[in-house]
Amino acid sequence: MKKFIYTVLLAFIASGCAYKTPPLSLGAYKGEYERERVKQNVSIHLLHVKDTRSEKETIGYVVVDAKKTLPLYNEENLEKKYKDGLIYALNVAGFNTNVSQNEAAMVVEIYIQDVKLVYNSTKTFDENLKGEIVVQAKVKKGNKILTFNFKQKSGKWIKPTFDSKALEPFLEKLYNDSVNDIVAKLAAVAEE
Repeated sequence: MKKFIYTVLLAFIASGCAYKTPPLSLGAYKGEYERERVKQNVSIHLLHVKDTRSEKETIGYVVVDAKKTLPLYNEENLEKKYKDGLIYALNVAGFNTNVSQNEAAMVVEIYIQDVKLVYNSTKTFDENLKGEIVVQAKVKKGNKILTFNFKQKSGKWIKPTFDSKALEPFLEKLYNDSVNDIVAKLAAVAEE
């Protein structure tokens, strides 16, 4: 009986009968930054965060029977979320972020290149949720311009769900880890 109900629900979702995934929301940066810190008070200016993805509303999809069926939507301004998270983590890492572009020892530009979650609704105990965030950072330090690429990947098994909101904690962890990686690299560059 359970198999029958599960099959009917999957067929219902796969056919798209008035089912739409609610948009995912991303909370504020919750990562307590505990990685590299700058030894002296280095000034840094976050010039901008730009979301360069062609489709800013979608951040992934649901797979049913090896086919993409439902898109996963995002209702957040990722540029603002990243900027807020980075400023917070930079301050915790010991940077002085309250400076103008002309006063800063380092000027940073962030480009969000990809955010993708893939939830495979196949009923197994294999990894069924995968995510990836790709970000590029351009750093101007003195006369040097450095470019760093960050790819945050993760995967896990979650219990079968028909609620896209169940994916939010996974997305938040990816986001927090991505911010932490960027700030740790900036701290290392500041000390060079």
